[in-house]
Amino acid sequence: MLTELRRVIEKVAQASSFEEAIHFLVSEVRATMKVDCCSVYQADNQHQQLLLRGSDGLAQSAVGRSTIGFDEGVVGLVARREEPLNIADVYQHPSFKYLPEAGEDSFKSFLGTPIIYHRELLGVLVVQQSHIRSFSDTEEAFLITLAAHLSSTLRHVNLSDVIQQPQQLQRAAIRGIAGASGIAMADGWVYQLPVDLSELELVSTTQIDTELTLLEKAVAQTHIDIEKMSQRLSGQLPRDVLSIFKVYQGMLNDASFIKSLRLKIKQGYSAISALQLVYHDYLDQFEALSDSYLRERAVDLKDLCQRILLNLMPSKHNQMPTHRFILVAEEVTATMLGDIPRDKLVGVIARQGTSSSHAAILARTMGIPAVVGVSANVELLEQRFLIVDGYNGTIFVEPDSLLCSEYRQLLRQEKVMNAQINQELQQAAVTIDGHSIELLVNAGLSTDAGRAESVADGVGLYRTEVPFLLQNRFPSETEQYQSYSRILASYHGKTVCMRTLDIGGDKQLPYFPIHEENPFLGWRGIRMTLDHPEIFLLQCRAMYRAALEYSNLSIMLPMISSIQEVEQASALLDRAWNEIIEEFGSGKVFQRPALGVMLEVPSALLILPELAEHVAFWSVGSNDLTQYLLAVDRNNKRVSNIYSSCHPAVIRSLDFIRRESQRFNIPVSVCGEMAGDPLGAIALLVLGYQRLSMSSFNLARIKYLIRRVSLTELQCLRSRLLAAPSTDAVNTLLLDYVEQQGLMNLVRGYRQE
Repeated sequence: MLTELRRVIEKVAQASSFEEAIHFLVSEVRATMKVDCCSVYQADNQHQQLLLRGSDGLAQSAVGRSTIGFDEGVVGLVARREEPLNIADVYQHPSFKYLPEAGEDSFKSFLGTPIIYHRELLGVLVVQQSHIRSFSDTEEAFLITLAAHLSSTLRHVNLSDVIQQPQQLQRAAIRGIAGASGIAMADGWVYQLPVDLSELELVSTTQIDTELTLLEKAVAQTHIDIEKMSQRLSGQLPRDVLSIFKVYQGMLNDASFIKSLRLKIKQGYSAISALQLVYHDYLDQFEALSDSYLRERAVDLKDLCQRILLNLMPSKHNQMPTHRFILVAEEVTATMLGDIPRDKLVGVIARQGTSSSHAAILARTMGIPAVVGVSANVELLEQRFLIVDGYNGTIFVEPDSLLCSEYRQLLRQEKVMNAQINQELQQAAVTIDGHSIELLVNAGLSTDAGRAESVADGVGLYRTEVPFLLQNRFPSETEQYQSYSRILASYHGKTVCMRTLDIGGDKQLPYFPIHEENPFLGWRGIRMTLDHPEIFLLQCRAMYRAALEYSNLSIMLPMISSIQEVEQASALLDRAWNEIIEEFGSGKVFQRPALGVMLEVPSALLILPELAEHVAFWSVGSNDLTQYLLAVDRNNKRVSNIYSSCHPAVIRSLDFIRRESQRFNIPVSVCGEMAGDPLGAIALLVLGYQRLSMSSFNLARIKYLIRRVSLTELQCLRSRLLAAPSTDAVNTLLLDYVEQQGLMNLVRGYRQE
C-alpha cells in the first residue's frame, strides 16, 4: 500500500486550506481502504473534547458541530489513551456513545487511531464499515502510518486555517525559532519578490555585446547598492557584522562567478537567462552538500542573484508601507533588511531560516525582534496586527486587548533595561561582591570585530574556517597570514585564541566537499587536518608568522578525542614554528603562542589528566559537548526540544571539567552559546567558571547581568544545582535566583506561556 499511502499524503499536503485537506483525506482514505465511512475529529486539548471536522460517510450537517469529550465514546477513548482501537462491533463496546446527529446507525466495525505531532494530540482518524468484522493488521498498520505522516502536514495547514479566522485565535500562538530577542507590535507587511529568478523562461539572443554590457552595468550597480547599504548601517552595526555585506561583495568579485555569467552569454543566452543558469549551477552545488551552514550561504547566493536581476530589470520594484511595520517573508535576507529604513522596521518573521542565518545575525545586532522557521503561510499575515515575541519564538495574530496590554508593559520594561545595558557597556564585568569575570568574544566573520574591540577582554574563539568558507579554493599562506595579522592587530594587547581549521559536520567547504551519512560523527575537525598535513602546516605557519609581530596569539585544536591527536598535532606545530623562526625570526627570541584544546567530545573528559601534560589551556565547546552528551542534533526540529545545556548531564560534566582544571592548574573557558545565554551564564558562574566567550551581540547583556549578581551567593547554589534531577529542575533553580535579583526581563524566553 506504499503507493496509495504516498498518493494520499501528497494530495493532503497540496491542499490550500484545512477544510480542503480534510476533504481530500477522508475521501481518499475511504476509497483506498474500501470502507463505508472515514472521519476526522479535531482535538481541543484545552477543553478536552473532539470536534467532527470532516467525514465521508457521516451526515454533513454534523461536521463542524458534533463534539465528543475525551471521556466519552470510543473516539474519546482513542484520544484519551493515545493509541489505536480496532473493534469488530462497536455497539457492544462499553465506551460506545451514540451520536444521533451524525447518522452513524448503520456502521458496526470501527478502527480509530490518534493523530499526534511532537507529543501533541491533533485529532483522531476513524474508518468504519456497516458489517461486523475486525480490520486486518495491514489495514490497521496503513491507518497508523498515514496518521503519523500526516500529523505535521495537518498541523501546518491548521495554523493557516486559524490565521484566516482571527476570531478563533483569542490567545492561540504560532510558534517558530527565536531568531532575535525582543518584542515587536505592528501590522505585517509581506515582502513579495517583484520577479522570481527561478520562474523566468530561458531566452536566447544574438546581441552578445549588448547583453554583456547589460550584465556589466547590473553587476556594477549591485556593487553600489550593497556598498550604500553597508555605509547606511555603519553607524548601527559592529564591523564584524557589517562584513556580511563584504561576503556579498566577495561573491561579486569572484572571477569564476563572473566568468561563468559571461560564458553563458557568449553561448547565446540573454544576461537574465545566463544569471538564471549560473545561479542554478551554483545552487545545485550548495544543496548537494546538505548542511546547515551552506544552506544559509545558498540563501546569500539567491539574494545576490535576485539583486543583480532587479538591476537588469529596473522597472521591477516593491512599494513598502510609509508606516512602521513587521517584515514578513518566505525568506528574509541581509539585503532585504539593508534596504528598509530602520525607523520603519520593528520586527521580522520568516517562514524559512535558522538562528544562524545572516538575516538573524543582522536582526539581533540591529535590535530587531525576529522569529524564523514559522510553519504557516506567511501571505496570510499581510496587514494583520501582530505581536512578535523574539524571546521564545512566538507570534500572535490579531491579539485581544488584554494580551496587547501585557506586551506593551513588557516593551516599556525592555526599553528601560536596554538603556541601562548600553549605558554600562564600557564598564568592567565585575560582580557586586568584587569578582572580575573575563568576557571574550567569538569572532570569524571578518578580521575586525568593531565595537567588541573596546568592550571585550579579547577573542576567546576565532573561527579560522570562515575565510576558507568564503573562497572557492584553499587560501594561500600569505592570504591567511594577512588575515590573522589584522585580527591580532585589532586586539593588540588582548588575547586572541585561534582555532585551527574545523570543517566537516555542519561546516563544509564548497570546493572540498565531504560526503558522509553521519558527518557529525565523521571526518571533521582535527581528524581531517591531521590527514592533510599540507593544509594544517600551511595554516600553522601563517598563524606563527602573524604571532612574530604580535604577542597576543594562542592556538586551539578542535574536536580532540585522544592524546594521540594532540601529540601528532604538536609535532606538526613544532615543525611549523621552527620553520617560521628560521625563515622570519632574524636571530631574535620570540615567545611561542600557547597551545590548548577544545573539550567537545565526551571521551576528552576522561583523559583530562593526560591532556593537562600536553597543553596550556582548555576551552569548553558547549554546543558540541551538549550535542554529543545528549545524542541530539540541535538543528533537527524533531528533537531540538531535547537539546539543552542545562541538562543535568551537561551541568555535571561542566562541573567535572572545572574541578579538574583547578586540580591541574589549567585555565579553562567556555566558548559555546551557553556562555552568551543569561541563564547559561548564571549556571557557569555557579560552577566557578570565570572566563566566558560569546557572540558580540550577547556580550552587553551578559556584562549587565554579571554586574548585578554576587559570585559568593551563586556558588552557594552549586550543591543544589548538581543535585537537580532534570532540566526543568535546573532551570527552576536558576530562574528563582534571577527573579530574586529582579532580572527576569533578561530571561523572558524561559517563562512558561
